[in-house]
Amino acid sequence: MSRKRRRPRVSERRREALKLAILLLSTLLLLVLVPRKNLSAEDAKDSCVECHSQASFLVTNKKLYDYFQRWSSSIHSQEGVTCVDCHGGDPQSSDKEKAHGKDLDEAKANSAVNFRNIPRTCGGCHEDIYEGFRESTHFEHVVSKGQEDQGPTCVTCHGSINVAVLNVNTVEETCRKCHNEETRNSPENAQEARALLNRFLSIHRYYRYITRRGDPAETKRFFEEFDGRIHDLTVTWHTFDLDAIGEKTEAVLQELRAKREELATAHKADLENRRRSPE
Repeated sequence: MSRKRRRPRVSERRREALKLAILLLSTLLLLVLVPRKNLSAEDAKDSCVECHSQASFLVTNKKLYDYFQRWSSSIHSQEGVTCVDCHGGDPQSSDKEKAHGKDLDEAKANSAVNFRNIPRTCGGCHEDIYEGFRESTHFEHVVSKGQEDQGPTCVTCHGSINVAVLNVNTVEETCRKCHNEETRNSPENAQEARALLNRFLSIHRYYRYITRRGDPAETKRFFEEFDGRIHDLTVTWHTFDLDAIGEKTEAVLQELRAKREELATAHKADLENRRRSPE
């Protein structure tokens, strides 16, 4: 007769769990304590990165130090977007004045990061989003000459370096900075934007269901055709035309619902066939 495999005692299981915990802790400590190179070979050729990455700025210019740290961990850094792409200057020069260029100061009208120029600067990479934003009343206010009625720029909603994406918990608060009872500037827009964004984000729930239930090859084809509509809706969001956003969102959701129902019906039929078939 074969002997039953003896189950490990509680004390043995605890020892194994402790060993695993120690191993994980040791790995984390190595990741934290072992020094890592801060600059890639490509970054090291960039005098902006070379200079602004110096740890001494933590004491001598904390604002500039934090600014660089945010960039180094940002999607912009990952995509190879460096200081010169937004601020201009000459990254090949070791001379401070030449490296900074003439229009580094954002207060200067010609500066790429002057508030009126920010949309065009960001649009250098985000072309479709920029074209959508140019259709908005927000853009009209940004480029207007009057200082008392300025509209928001890309930075107003997304930040500048380590960009943020608004969600249902932040979009209403952001919109209310301009659209509120005190300004009487369409105060209802903030709440409507929150409701629309909530519906827009619900698209992801359908994505998950369709991906899980659908045939992989067919699902891939479906989303390859469908992703263009999602991108178009994203561009429409940057026109800030709430009626158009609502209409396009509902059209997208209707198509996704239809696909979900198709898969749900097929799944139920498959389960029923399995119940009826003999074992």
